[in-house]
Amino acid sequence: MKIKLTLISCFFIGLVHSQELKTRTLLPPESKEHNDLTFLNEELEGKQMVMLGEMTHMYGNIFEMKARVIEYLHQELGFTTIAMESSMYDLWKMNLNGFDKKTFNNAIWSVWSGSIEFQRLVDYIDENDLKVIGFDSQVNATPQFVEDLFNYCEEQNITLTLDEDDLGIIIEGILEALQIGEEDITYSVYEKELKRIIEIIEKLEKNDTNYHWAQFTKSLLACSQDAYYNRIEINSTDFGNKNHNIRDRQMADNLLSYTHRNPSEKIMVWADNIHVINDQSSIKKPIQKDFVSMGTFVKKDLKAKVYSLATLHANDSLMNPATREWHATPIEDKSFEATLNTLNTPFLFVSSNQEAMQSTKRTRLLNFVDFTEARLDQLFDGYLFFQKATLPKRASEPVNVSTQQKGLGKKIEHIELGQNIILKGQIIDKESNTPVPFATVILKEQEIYRVADEYGFYELPIKKHMLSDAIVSISSMGFEPVKIALNELLDRTYIAPKFEVLAEVVITGYLSPKAVLKKAISNKKNNHPVEPFNFQRYGKVLVNIDDSNQLDLEIITKDYDTGYLSPYVTTQRVEQIKWNQNTNPKGYRSVSQFHSFRENAIRYANILHKRKYKKFKLSFVKSDDPKDDGNYIIAFKTERDKWNYTNRPYPTEYSGRVYINKENFAIVKVLETWETNLSQEEIEKRFKGYKTYANARQTTIKEENACYYDNILNNGKYYATSYTNYSYHEIDTKDNKKTNRVVLLDSHLFDFE
Repeated sequence: MKIKLTLISCFFIGLVHSQELKTRTLLPPESKEHNDLTFLNEELEGKQMVMLGEMTHMYGNIFEMKARVIEYLHQELGFTTIAMESSMYDLWKMNLNGFDKKTFNNAIWSVWSGSIEFQRLVDYIDENDLKVIGFDSQVNATPQFVEDLFNYCEEQNITLTLDEDDLGIIIEGILEALQIGEEDITYSVYEKELKRIIEIIEKLEKNDTNYHWAQFTKSLLACSQDAYYNRIEINSTDFGNKNHNIRDRQMADNLLSYTHRNPSEKIMVWADNIHVINDQSSIKKPIQKDFVSMGTFVKKDLKAKVYSLATLHANDSLMNPATREWHATPIEDKSFEATLNTLNTPFLFVSSNQEAMQSTKRTRLLNFVDFTEARLDQLFDGYLFFQKATLPKRASEPVNVSTQQKGLGKKIEHIELGQNIILKGQIIDKESNTPVPFATVILKEQEIYRVADEYGFYELPIKKHMLSDAIVSISSMGFEPVKIALNELLDRTYIAPKFEVLAEVVITGYLSPKAVLKKAISNKKNNHPVEPFNFQRYGKVLVNIDDSNQLDLEIITKDYDTGYLSPYVTTQRVEQIKWNQNTNPKGYRSVSQFHSFRENAIRYANILHKRKYKKFKLSFVKSDDPKDDGNYIIAFKTERDKWNYTNRPYPTEYSGRVYINKENFAIVKVLETWETNLSQEEIEKRFKGYKTYANARQTTIKEENACYYDNILNNGKYYATSYTNYSYHEIDTKDNKKTNRVVLLDSHLFDFE
């Protein structure tokens, strides 16, 4: 009996020891040493591919730890190729000219390229001549992709059966905004054309160019199917759901096809955890269980030749990048993260090849907050654990606001409704006697900004003493602005059109509005700078919320532009900054908050796009300003309210004016206006998760953008000399209150080099 008890006791002791979780302590991510990673020699024996996951693309020290692992894999285990979860097309384009750090950062997704920690990897690739490829089906440089696709088809004698311009427009809408526009081509006809092109390419000679264009076109088809068949959003906080299956399947095809073409290469895959899951069959949770990861396809194909390494952390709070707010994310008791956290070690490795990992455990590997039960040894082959994951450091750090700077301005008292007089009026077109929708009504000195509704009606809250000396400014696109003493304001204000519409006019017998605009667009590369240049910028920023200025800022920056045909935005270095007023220093900390939008119309405005301008309604208009005599003035508007035409993610009315020099067809001025009314249903759809709109019943948005161009260097190139942007957001809340936010941006550019 004693022997029997001893045997049973030994069995249970052995069972307990076998189920103890074994971990390895790691050096910090910033360490330059690699001797803590020698365990990878055994873990990765016989592997051709290592898939390195990360927790939601959000954490800088995770980026750096992965970079350190890659250094070891290259130096000790002979891995030489890095496959990035970024555009296969864009990185292929980069490789045609050889690796370049700046081009690489532009080609990959900005979650990495903007991080200082990730630049450790960029420098290492450059110094050690590692090969870099992409495998994502999505595209960064969309306009260039469309041109290259059409050029490739022409070179291979692949005749398009659809109108090239219409086809180009639908492709750009898909790749830029994941939106299908069927105004010109039905989706079924479009998809049939893509499949036909793929079929032809796959029958061509087997070479590197044809291989890549077959994959690029299949990736385009996958993006198109994603946009068309996944229109209904799956409401879940989980990262994976069946709507992602199309993209993951194509990424797997891109990655595996490359691997089989290059069997001697040892590949390191950089991706999100969600894309490198081996096997999700243990998950029974609704929504998540229907997701099929790229890693599942890869594991099925490569079997024991692939190793999947995930990252996870025990952070108890999360910053929402959309709202810039922190939210509690408590660690669930007895979860995988909680178990590792009790070890009180900053960085750990856990292998799935141990008994302790062979039972189901709770984890939030697939979610920001919620925990899911899964067999962790089946999800991934190994784990890198961070007791604290840190947000990435950005190359452009926020500007700190000193105590002295904060004191330069005073906070203006908020106007209470009970102290106000409410003036109600309407703006009327003097010639047609019809309402002027969305006119701007401003008392600048008093910091009151309003926009009339779609019928020209407005409400202006004022204090009684303002009646004696205040001036109100009223303006709208296409009308002469007026200034009226507040005590003379009537219930109806008539404003005169600034332009005379010259409908159906054809100038000099052949120049229609369409012909003039076409010539200006085709001459952009001749009339506007396409080579890199530097300049200085003086900027003025004003933010007004509920009739009280919160920010009054002046800045001087040194800017670098890669040319107006480049898809990349201007980079800036702050040289001087003056905080006249800042009542919200936590909210307004960085100049890039205000000068990173799409300001240059020649680069971004779809009215100046080589294909899309044909889809706008165009007409010549005549100005009564003598300074405009040397210009063609073309009024434009569109009834198409998708991003592909308006550059706005919500339905809006987009219109404006383009001024074109009559002698050389240079674009000298572009005025754009967006007028928007969104219902509660649209708000909940478009601004989900935004605290500002949490209680909104309706919102009115008016935006204006003005760009001015001049041959300032007398070299035949018209440079932007000023940008002015105005935006007004008014929200009607569910409890019948109104709030408004105004942002005015004014930039003057000088000292071009």
